[in-house]
Amino acid sequence: MANKYDHPEYREAVFHLSCELDIPDRVFMPIRNLVACSLGRIFWNDWRKQDAKDPEWMPTPGDHEDPQWHRIDGWPEQGDGHLSRKWSRRADLWLQWHSIDAWHVLDWLVSAQSDGHAWIANVDASGYPKKLTKCHTLERLVHEATKGLRQRNIKDIILGPEDENFAYDLGAGHTLVQLLSRSALRMEGLRMRHCIGHGGYDELLNEPECGFFSVRNENGKPLATLEIRSGLIRQFCGPANAEPSSAVKNLVAGAEVAFGWKKWSERRKADDDQNYGDEALVVLRDLPPAQRRPG
Repeated sequence: MANKYDHPEYREAVFHLSCELDIPDRVFMPIRNLVACSLGRIFWNDWRKQDAKDPEWMPTPGDHEDPQWHRIDGWPEQGDGHLSRKWSRRADLWLQWHSIDAWHVLDWLVSAQSDGHAWIANVDASGYPKKLTKCHTLERLVHEATKGLRQRNIKDIILGPEDENFAYDLGAGHTLVQLLSRSALRMEGLRMRHCIGHGGYDELLNEPECGFFSVRNENGKPLATLEIRSGLIRQFCGPANAEPSSAVKNLVAGAEVAFGWKKWSERRKADDDQNYGDEALVVLRDLPPAQRRPG
């Protein structure tokens, strides 16, 4: 792990991945080293493998018929800023392809840090949690995240009108309900078997640009959950983080038009760094190894 930190591009790569994850500073700061040695490490290794094949162009993964090709070298012919352009582009592509898995892992890290899970203090010689460094693929990280989040079991939640509210009639007896409280997020997470109820989203409930919504059938059963950020659909997940069915997507299309929501991939990219405070930028650009915790 230490060798990666010596590479001149490693901090640039992890910085742009952290920016692309779009985590508020107050949520990101306590877990920055956990992110660096888990998602950041795997992100870096994925691109090193790609560079060994072709450092300039790559096709969309899994598209074997007529794949879209992406330039990934940062357009060095444009001069200064080559590395920033390179890793900004790569972080954007990687999150397009792996966003659901990455945010699932992120929610686990937030929950584990908040709850003080013992595994965080069980570190290797470089000061990183062994539970994270033993995961060599994103799939393995997702597996550990799913196990870790499943350990929390919230029962006997009673919701009132202050917890969730009707938002939109989707037709065919289906409705869109806005989740307004921590209890509502807990219940949604339990019923949908995904991570919205494990604490990682609680602080966003008071953010005016954020909103959480549940697609319900005629019997009130949740079919999908949406996270909206500044009018953009940041996440749209079915049960157990599966992709929603085509029928559910079609139902939600009316709400997208009504509320003016756009896909996350359609957002206007902000200038690098402008959404981060000075303190966060210093940490992001110079991520040190985690300090050992007392046994």
